[in-house]
Amino acid sequence: MVEVTAQLVAKWDRGGEVDVSADMTALALETTGRVGFGYSFESFERSTAHPFVSATLGPLRYAQRRNFTFPLVRTLFGGRAEERYRRDLAHLAEVVDEVVRARRAEGGGGADLLGLMLDSGALDEVNIRDQVITFLIAGHETTSGALSFALHYLSRHPEVAERARAEVDAVWGAAEAPEFEQVAKLRYVRRVLDEALRLWPTAPVYAREARRGTVLGGRYPLEAGQWVLVLLPLVHRNPEVWPSPESFDPDRFAPDRVRARPAHVYKPFGTGERACIGRQFAVHEATLALGTLLRRYDLVASPDHRLRVAEALTLKPEGFTLTPRRR
Repeated sequence: MVEVTAQLVAKWDRGGEVDVSADMTALALETTGRVGFGYSFESFERSTAHPFVSATLGPLRYAQRRNFTFPLVRTLFGGRAEERYRRDLAHLAEVVDEVVRARRAEGGGGADLLGLMLDSGALDEVNIRDQVITFLIAGHETTSGALSFALHYLSRHPEVAERARAEVDAVWGAAEAPEFEQVAKLRYVRRVLDEALRLWPTAPVYAREARRGTVLGGRYPLEAGQWVLVLLPLVHRNPEVWPSPESFDPDRFAPDRVRARPAHVYKPFGTGERACIGRQFAVHEATLALGTLLRRYDLVASPDHRLRVAEALTLKPEGFTLTPRRR
């Protein structure tokens, strides 16, 4: 994680305006690839995004449209989209097969996630491919969005950025890179991340199916088999729980205020058995990246920038640029 973040810093050190969402996507994809699977996508050596990224976006958009489009519309207009969807999936499989081939050529094994799967003997090749695709997609799409939203709010709230920066300076000191334990000590930086995820949870919805007939909340009758979508941007803006819900206030996540809130009102990583399996990985990666960028740069956004949110199952800022200025 430190090595990949250093590559991002080297890019930003060249000066000029940066595309935040694109750079955070490169950071998260490269980190997941290297840490989980010992594979580099050469994300910061490329002039454009790795083809894996565009091949990821297509299936995500297709899945979104398929879930929320009437069957007749899918029948009339879905042929070309279906063909592109299959082509994108084939490319994802090709990329991951190359990752696995590269590891096998090195003798297989290893202490990372791919090595553990290959050594287990419990998973066949198709299962391993599916697991790797899932980790790569989920590991880079959501984390890159969370980082991008956090940087948006830091650029809009210089007093928050200054307080977070002071914490980084105090905890990390003059060391070129932090030790593992020092990242977890950035408690205010973590609050910044939590508050950004409250306002814009990058995985914005989860679903539940009624096992039997019931009345939800005393108001909504459900038959067995019916589904409910929980829209997290609304849950996270409930004014009965979150005073002034549209304002950005990392201190909402001070320990005493967290303990005072009811359970289940903050779910940016999902819930239950299907909650995010990579939560601790993502939080550590994002906190490390934010701490590194805050320590090195003032984050200057265009004065006429207005937040626009793009959705392809996950959420991230659209067209968000910064001009990082060395401290």
